[in-house]
Amino acid sequence: MRMGRPIKRRRDAKQQTQTQTAKPKFASPTLVVGQISPDVVSSILGPALTDLAVQSVEDYADAVLNYEHANQFAAAGKGEEEVVEVEMDLDGNIQQQQVEDAPMPPSSQRLFSSQLDIENLTELLTSTSQHFSTSTNSWKVHANAAKFERLLDEKYGRFRPFIESHPNVEIFIKNVQRKYAMGAFSPFRKSGPPVGKTTSIMLLFMMHRNGVRMDALLLAATFFLVGLQPWALVGLVIIGKWEMDRRKRKRIGGMSKKIAKVEAYYASALGDDDNLSEEEEIKAKYALLDTPVGTKFNPADLSLRDEEYDVIVLGSGPDTLYVGALLARAGKKLVVLSPSDDVSGCVTMGDKNSSVLGKNIPFDVHGMNVTQLSRQQELLAPALCTSTDIQGGIRFSRIGSNLDGYAHSILSVPGLGTDNTSAECIPVVLNATGSLASLAEYCSTCLGDGFPGVDLDGKDNGNSNSLSYLKACNQINAGSADYYLSKLYNAKESNSYQEASIRTASTFLNKCLPLNTHVRSLMAAIGMMNENLCPDKTSMAAHVTNICAMTSEEGLSYPVGGPRAICHALTSVIEQCGGRVVAGVSLQELLFEKLDEKKETKKAEGEGIDPLKGPKPKCKGIRLQNGMEIKVSKDGGSVISMLGFIPTFLNLLPAETRTAHGVPPGLPAISERRPLMKIMLGLKGSKADLNLTGADWYRLPNASLPYDEMDQATGQIRFGTIGVDDGGDDQTTEGEVTEETETTSMGRRGKQSKTATPAIGKKITRRCKFQTGESWMKVSFPSAKDPSWHDRYGSISTCVVTVEACDDFVRAFDTKPQIYSILKGAGNSTSGEMARLMDRVMKDLVQTFPQLEGKEHCFLFILSLLNHAYCTQFLSSLVIPPDNIICSQIYGPARSGLTHCPARFAIKGNRPETSYPGLFVGGADLTVGDSFSASIVGGWMAANAVMGYSMIDHVYLKKNLTSDLEQFMEEPSLATERDGVVVEDVAVPFKELKVDEENSTKAAESSKEE
Repeated sequence: MRMGRPIKRRRDAKQQTQTQTAKPKFASPTLVVGQISPDVVSSILGPALTDLAVQSVEDYADAVLNYEHANQFAAAGKGEEEVVEVEMDLDGNIQQQQVEDAPMPPSSQRLFSSQLDIENLTELLTSTSQHFSTSTNSWKVHANAAKFERLLDEKYGRFRPFIESHPNVEIFIKNVQRKYAMGAFSPFRKSGPPVGKTTSIMLLFMMHRNGVRMDALLLAATFFLVGLQPWALVGLVIIGKWEMDRRKRKRIGGMSKKIAKVEAYYASALGDDDNLSEEEEIKAKYALLDTPVGTKFNPADLSLRDEEYDVIVLGSGPDTLYVGALLARAGKKLVVLSPSDDVSGCVTMGDKNSSVLGKNIPFDVHGMNVTQLSRQQELLAPALCTSTDIQGGIRFSRIGSNLDGYAHSILSVPGLGTDNTSAECIPVVLNATGSLASLAEYCSTCLGDGFPGVDLDGKDNGNSNSLSYLKACNQINAGSADYYLSKLYNAKESNSYQEASIRTASTFLNKCLPLNTHVRSLMAAIGMMNENLCPDKTSMAAHVTNICAMTSEEGLSYPVGGPRAICHALTSVIEQCGGRVVAGVSLQELLFEKLDEKKETKKAEGEGIDPLKGPKPKCKGIRLQNGMEIKVSKDGGSVISMLGFIPTFLNLLPAETRTAHGVPPGLPAISERRPLMKIMLGLKGSKADLNLTGADWYRLPNASLPYDEMDQATGQIRFGTIGVDDGGDDQTTEGEVTEETETTSMGRRGKQSKTATPAIGKKITRRCKFQTGESWMKVSFPSAKDPSWHDRYGSISTCVVTVEACDDFVRAFDTKPQIYSILKGAGNSTSGEMARLMDRVMKDLVQTFPQLEGKEHCFLFILSLLNHAYCTQFLSSLVIPPDNIICSQIYGPARSGLTHCPARFAIKGNRPETSYPGLFVGGADLTVGDSFSASIVGGWMAANAVMGYSMIDHVYLKKNLTSDLEQFMEEPSLATERDGVVVEDVAVPFKELKVDEENSTKAAESSKEE
């Protein structure tokens, strides 16, 4: 507005005024333009309702008048003729109907029917208008009260009387609701996580490095990173604990609700006669051990073909039967098919020796030494448990005696304890008495190592490198259980054991024991006793596992009654649970379901997937050599091969399937161990007569003393190579010779032509030959380990000598994987080589155990490729009289699984569940091979993989097949009575041998001098 000038009038001002005073198009009749009435009831609702009420009364009055007129008309027409209406149907019939003209009165159920109703409505509207138009707005109080009543009914329902009678409860509930609405009960902190992200990650990393459990790490992560409230953490723990307890009680993999109780395997032999004397009972139990394990395969029996099984187990030995017993206990219908005539793995000399010895003598050719017995008994108990004994009557005896500290192994390492690397050495005896301390003391006394001192508090204050090395191996081996358990759920367990498994043992030995070559050689020998493999090729995982097993204070144990006792017990469990054990089955190939190759190939190409990595066919059974097919059920059926990776995927897997779908990942990178030859001796004389030991004797050229050299230029020590060339693979060297170069396992050359001239580019093959006093060899006396042997067989002892098969019997192939092929017809082409082999082995045996020399009753039996005629011809040339030869039998070099190189532990495919659905692999190839304990653990892994336990079950709940069987199985009665005395129900009774300490000490001293 400008000063001195009038307000400028706009042109549309008049039009705007007229628009404001105009009456709206849709307006109430009582609305006054320009005024707003707050009384809606009196201005709008009242007149409308009054008009409706008046109209309703007028309509009712009209209806009443019409009704009265109708009644008058009806009364006037009485006495006249009744009006009848006639109707005729289609058939001509006349139908008469009477018309009723009675008038109907109007309905009095109206909302408004008189002037009084209108007056009541007017009064109601007036009072309502006055109620809502007062300045105090008291109507809102009544409305809120009604609303509150309604909310109380909706909120508390039937509990409303209780809430009204206890107002404090209502106040508490309101306060809780108010706090909840304000976020006081939120599981997350208002201010966010209590610690910054960087600090939280550092704390979690340190907790992980210190070995905190994964569940605790997850709770800590939710607190530090997410900012979860403490009470929410407590609630989360409670819910998780409840869920875990529920999972523990759940049966996995279709496990039957009731675990069947079984009787001992010798119960049928004893019968129902309770009056048997103790001698008769012992005699009946001993007689069972003379029978092979399993039912002989009958090709005419078609029941195997006609039935479908849940699981088919292929293999022989205690580990195979252990898998079958666990799964049979879990409710699986299964059959065990064994290529051996005796499923226990024992070999007998045949029936021809019955005239001399009176019985078939079983030989434990595989070795049943049990390490860490307490752990093995925990695994075996659910499979062996019977109604009278938790271990099925099976007992184990420690190898050795208290006089020798329960010695279980004797090591002969070339050069150990001497000043040269010749075959001369000081044997080392491993025992169970103070294993770590005694071994460290021996290294200090005899090998020049530091002294393992201990202060008053029990702490190590010495300078013993050997003791520190042994403790470090135990720390690394502590993670072995988690490492092997991770194979079940296909997760890579990253710990010290896993990191050690992909490294060689020589690296660890050189770093930890750089100053003493003798201690280094001894540790290499203990770390790889059962295979002729140098530390440069040995995985550190196998090395530390063997060291921990050999230095355990539990020592080594042996089952009383030998392998047949424990295998008879496991077979009885399988058969009583509805399974079968069949021996002497010739396996041909695995059976697989057919896939739509075109469809799968097109699908793989469309998704850019390699066909070899695509879907694989499901294994559905096994085909035998006679053409019989044994199949598993279509729903969840499984085939478990306990034969090893090489026989399973190279021999049993069909070639077309292997070509089309490949093998497990990493399998081409592994190598097969050189097959073994077993030489069995039946000795006339008892353990005491021949002064035999239960300890196994090893000659280990793979751990021979190294030579360290000092580099003159740098002054650093150049570590020598531990062990020598083992001749495990065909090796080549440059040069040309006119005669075949012969290489021993000591790496020395044999005879060759003097006219040999080197030629660059020419390669020759270095052959593996057994040499007396040099090659790897193992000697064991199974009869000396079994305390029941003398009562069963009297003055007869057994000896098993194990050597590696020479190149005259096997041939190595540089394939992927590297394998060995057993030659055919070796008995006719290399008879001279066989004679030299036997001559060298016998010389070694007599030289090592001179007490066997000159015994006129010494029975020899060789496991070889030779026929009976040739064996008789060959054995007649030996010093041993041919009349004492029992018999011979064809039994080729035995495959021994995979070599313990780092690739064995590094590949992804070395796990129980294979890439082929329904096909599983078990046995010692999964762990550290060539031991009873390792094969049992491998079988346990295969059984759990078939049942389908998850990672949460194994890692967090500690739930597995054996724990479930223990949980759901009825406990046995642990004792029986005989003549009023409580006795244990033992499968193989035996008497503890009383040792004459004086004579035993003299014998030990004389043996040491020899």
